[in-house]
Amino acid sequence: MESDSVEVVGECGPRDLSPECCLKRFPGQWERCTGSTELAQAVEEAEVAEAVGRISSLALKTGAGGMIVAMAGQSVRIGSAERRGVELATDLLKEVEQVIVQCVRQADRLVNDHHFNGRSPSWELCQQVKVGERTTWAAYLGLFKHEQAWPCLRQALDKLLSPKNYRLHPRFSVNPKTGKWEHLDENMVSQIVSRHGWSGLRGTIEPDIVLLDKNGIIAHMYDLKFPCPETNVAQWEWYKEGVGKDGSQGELYKTALGVIPRLVSPREGVAPKVK
Repeated sequence: MESDSVEVVGECGPRDLSPECCLKRFPGQWERCTGSTELAQAVEEAEVAEAVGRISSLALKTGAGGMIVAMAGQSVRIGSAERRGVELATDLLKEVEQVIVQCVRQADRLVNDHHFNGRSPSWELCQQVKVGERTTWAAYLGLFKHEQAWPCLRQALDKLLSPKNYRLHPRFSVNPKTGKWEHLDENMVSQIVSRHGWSGLRGTIEPDIVLLDKNGIIAHMYDLKFPCPETNVAQWEWYKEGVGKDGSQGELYKTALGVIPRLVSPREGVAPKVK
């Protein structure tokens, strides 16, 4: 999500429990996720809310320490390169990455048009607190642009892939019994938040896009970044606490999900793989 080390001052906590992640689970509910009625009104006027869809049913069980773990099969699987099935053809993967970049650039352009008549905000404005001394302009714009990108991405990817071959902003957690990372589907996440609040998701991660092979195993992973100002280089967040402490967001994604993640930004497109 948002780069340039700009923190969101809100109630979701550490990086992966920020308002950005809240909005992924509850699209359009800006007041719930940021405490801002101004943000909620702005998004409603811009018509960028997206309904939560494709919810599947999973049984839940409370494990050690009160953590909720899945008791049913995972819809997204994590596996080594040796276990993966046939991946996307090179030309199809190239086309998929092209539409991801197109959606990211479109979202960036539309939000900048809405606020700045198409211009990019200055570095000084990016650092300023936007709403009630709670959210900086950089964080606000990052949230807004992510929300704008989801409908475009879903529509574009549905034309190229079967819905079973990709996921937008899936969440993963460590199973306390096995010590392995597992996928949490949207219904499970909603139930966890309902029972335990956002603190119930502490220690989870949520990349923006994953592509799956024919066996449902993650083969490619992407994270959207909207640097503010746009001249900044897209980069991974650095964790100061929690499960990824003293490491980067990209390093944690790679370790947890077994795939080298790629950054995607309006100016740089899809970044090369860095092993």
